[in-house]
Amino acid sequence: MLSRKRTITVGVIILLFIFGLMYRLADIQLISTKSFSKNNVNLIEESVNQRTHRFTINDGRGYFLDRNGELLSTDVKPQIVVFPSLYARDWPLESISEILQLPSQKIENMINRLEKPAALLLSKELTLQQMNQINELEIPGLYAQLVTKRKPLPFANHIIGAVGEDPELIKQKYKDKLEKGTVSTSTKTGKNGMQYTFDPFLISEGETQFIYHVDRQGNPLFGLDVKYRAQANPLYPLHVMTTIDKKLQEAVEKYLSYHQVEAGGAVLLDVESNELLAMASRPVFNSKTIYEHENKMTTLQIPGSIFKIVTAAAAIEKNKIQNDKLYDCNLNIYGKEDERKLGMLNFEESFSQSCNKTFGDLANEMAAEDMHFIEEYASKLGLLELNGWRGQVYHYDNFSHFYQEERGQIRNPHKKIQDYQSRLAISQTAIGQLDVKITPLAAANMMVTIARGGIWSEVKAAKSVNFANGTELVEFMNHTGKNKSLSPYTMMRLQSLLVNTVKDENGTGHSLRSLPFQVAGKTGTAQKGEGSNVYNKWFAGYFPADNPKFALVVVDMKHDSLNRTIPAYADIAKAVMEISDRQEQ
Repeated sequence: MLSRKRTITVGVIILLFIFGLMYRLADIQLISTKSFSKNNVNLIEESVNQRTHRFTINDGRGYFLDRNGELLSTDVKPQIVVFPSLYARDWPLESISEILQLPSQKIENMINRLEKPAALLLSKELTLQQMNQINELEIPGLYAQLVTKRKPLPFANHIIGAVGEDPELIKQKYKDKLEKGTVSTSTKTGKNGMQYTFDPFLISEGETQFIYHVDRQGNPLFGLDVKYRAQANPLYPLHVMTTIDKKLQEAVEKYLSYHQVEAGGAVLLDVESNELLAMASRPVFNSKTIYEHENKMTTLQIPGSIFKIVTAAAAIEKNKIQNDKLYDCNLNIYGKEDERKLGMLNFEESFSQSCNKTFGDLANEMAAEDMHFIEEYASKLGLLELNGWRGQVYHYDNFSHFYQEERGQIRNPHKKIQDYQSRLAISQTAIGQLDVKITPLAAANMMVTIARGGIWSEVKAAKSVNFANGTELVEFMNHTGKNKSLSPYTMMRLQSLLVNTVKDENGTGHSLRSLPFQVAGKTGTAQKGEGSNVYNKWFAGYFPADNPKFALVVVDMKHDSLNRTIPAYADIAKAVMEISDRQEQ
């Protein structure tokens, strides 16, 4: 009896196991084919993918052009695409050899080394004529094609940004596209820079590929050849016409590297249009450090003495300048003997030689009448604004050209107002220390505002978003004409002060006088933390001073005993003028 019960129990267990297997097979093949397991795996799609070999000609993502129509984020090159599984002895290798000017045995060896569809690694770039000759041979499995590849990250690293896979973002941000099948969880999205801010326009609407299907042994299925699959909509992918000048961007990148600016960067703006011409930040990031190295040109930095422009503007506007008054610039803002014994200087000399004592005294005099005068005049010069272009674009209410741009600050919001009311705190704030922070982009735009006589505008990084045929989808109009309420006289005096900083033989920017054009600007040195031997070293200015065309800010955030900022500024400014002159001819 016991033996019989055991037999029945074992039989029931076996039957349950069989039923379990049958249900599992039914679940895989019939029930959950599109959402198998907790990961919602599409089994049909995965099965097709396993038996599909493909070569991507274009990932379908939109791209960036510079202001002259040159590609910024991608390269398009003619290449020979080979499907090694389709290689046959009857391929006309001799004809291919003659077209490519390569030994036929070398071509055969390259093909035999391929394990999956890939482009042949040729020592010389394929010409369009060679591409057409290859295609005239009509070889099944070998095709010459214009292939789009993303450029290496270091070029325009932070302003253009990078792309990568983010399945969760796809599910949240592009749920409708995912359901329609125009994107998948592996579709690349923007991770930072303009790749992120313009992602809704750039995200792929479908890839362009060569594809073919194989059986379980990896052989082409009977009756099927390599297929060419392209996007269904001929108006895509979209492209962004940026304001960046590729040649000027290359010059900025070149001289930052040449002068070994390892942390910091540069911003170059067009004075007339208020458009971004170039932006570079150091250190650059790679795929592993993408979130470690932020764009230092749009994040807050300690400005040091370039902030004296704000104090000077307030003093001029409030009529606090006495031309015959001298300040004891042998002393620092602590009332002690300064390292730089500059002697007795008037206001103009104090600005060009960057005397801290003068601006500390002026600030305390004005603070006695109005404690908030520094915020007022920093705002009038645009330093507390978000300086990048932003506005409504379709259903995006606050569309921005710049990724995670920060707004300037005068005081730490976590401190009490009483912490800033002492004479020392007022002096430190007036010279751009203590808790004052601005972005280099804002500093560059302040220079544009001064050069233009007081008209502040948002900085554009893009002109338009266009369809593939060049028709405009979105045009970014200039956000101009916002007068910051500083008098023409104040602006004229600021322009004069900035010119004298370079012209004055004792001025802190005097070494730029050797350039073949006049530069107007201001130096800045900011200690990064009490007791630190590392400083932010700035030069913010515009040129030519008599007919301003460009505003440029360069900042070295690892300044020690070697001044890299001024030499880098000089070389960039000279290159910018030379490139501009050639473009105008």
